[in-house]
Amino acid sequence: MATIMKHPGHHMISHRSPVQKVCITIGVIFCVTGVMGIIMPGFMGFHLSMAHNLIHLASGALALWCGYAENAKRAYNFCLGFGAVYGLLGIVGFIAGEPGYPSVGHMEADQYLLRIIPNVLEFGSNDHVLHLVIGGFLLFTAYNWRRHNHSAGARIVETQSRDTVQRTTDVEKRL
Repeated sequence: MATIMKHPGHHMISHRSPVQKVCITIGVIFCVTGVMGIIMPGFMGFHLSMAHNLIHLASGALALWCGYAENAKRAYNFCLGFGAVYGLLGIVGFIAGEPGYPSVGHMEADQYLLRIIPNVLEFGSNDHVLHLVIGGFLLFTAYNWRRHNHSAGARIVETQSRDTVQRTTDVEKRL
């Protein structure tokens, strides 16, 4: 017969908010992408220079830190801030990108190559699309968390107001 041993602290259930879970997931994805980009700079058609990979690793570490924070507000701020940055980066890429050959990974010409720092940090069409998707997803997550917390706060205030009215009514009945 199997014996289940309980070890204090090893099986604690952590209740993370959806915004924290998104940060943790995004953090892992960014870190894996950063490592994959170091190994294969043209991974999946993305322009993964060393600078781009370091940005992914730093963003991933920050996302994990925010996701594992005690307060979900930090994860919300990450989603809001990075969602705006990634979304804007995707839009700027399609507006300001020019036809050209990237310096990373011996890749083919790109119609919307955005050279932030030529030969160091360049983004192509695939990068722009992914930046828009990530930005939209992070902003959507932040919006939903904010909406949920706002409506939950309104329900708490409404419940407290009803309780106050009920107590007042009870006191008046006793008088």
